[in-house]
Amino acid sequence: MTNSIAKWARAHPIIALFVWFFPVAWAIASVPLFVERPFGVEVPQVVFNSAATWVGGVLPVLVITWLVDGPAGLAAFGRRLVLLPKRGSVGWYALALLALPLISLMLAVIVFGPPDVTPSTAISALVNGLLLQTVLSLLIVNVWEEVQWTSFVQARLQAQRGVMLAAVIAGVLFALQHVPLFVLQGLLLIPVGQVIFAAFILLAIPFRALTFWIYNRTGSLLLVALVHAVGDAVSSGPFAPGFIPRLYPDQGAAVPFHLLALALIGLVVIAATRARLGLPARPALRAEAAAAPAAA
Repeated sequence: MTNSIAKWARAHPIIALFVWFFPVAWAIASVPLFVERPFGVEVPQVVFNSAATWVGGVLPVLVITWLVDGPAGLAAFGRRLVLLPKRGSVGWYALALLALPLISLMLAVIVFGPPDVTPSTAISALVNGLLLQTVLSLLIVNVWEEVQWTSFVQARLQAQRGVMLAAVIAGVLFALQHVPLFVLQGLLLIPVGQVIFAAFILLAIPFRALTFWIYNRTGSLLLVALVHAVGDAVSSGPFAPGFIPRLYPDQGAAVPFHLLALALIGLVVIAATRARLGLPARPALRAEAAAAPAAA
């Protein structure tokens, strides 16, 4: 029985991941729903999101990688996790640390007008809302999320399906990961919430295309995770309000400016690369080589 499961997982590694991931990760991330509403006990969502990422995503990724690629595959994971971009490093960090917050702020100004806050509040938004929440989000959630989505799912999907179709598939699956958050907020039970979730799926596709491009060009999983963490910190940190909600305390959390900014940058990347996202028109068949040519 065990040998049959292992053989099937080797033949279908991505399907094997999600057979485990969705029921396990959804169950863990939904724990607050079953604790807060019946018993009125408030629990930190970030704790269960982190546990869902680790147990639902990272654990099966490591197991399946060991089954498919052996110890060499696990070692490659570790190298990509600590690899920093070598080509045009300043530009990559500017994209992560400056472009996302600035574009998000520009969108917020268009929607709400200039923020009416004191200088001290603006500094707090930058330091506590953006920088601190980025570091916390990066270490607690985003690095480990991207172990699953970028280093495993992307590496295999883009080699099998082509990079743009892989970004579409990954975008939809990535959006489905967040179903428990929409359930906790009661959004999936109302038409407006269902429209919001559909929009979230559409925005997730260019976001995953952006992460594909960054990874294919640099080979750095850490940089992808940093972009993801900055994006999350723009709107909401793991333990406190993010950058935009501090500048617009009455309205800032209502609009996902980080998703809009990420999607805009992703659409520009898709157009600029002619949907190749850093890979040749016909990527190599080997997932490892196709996933991180810069690292190779």
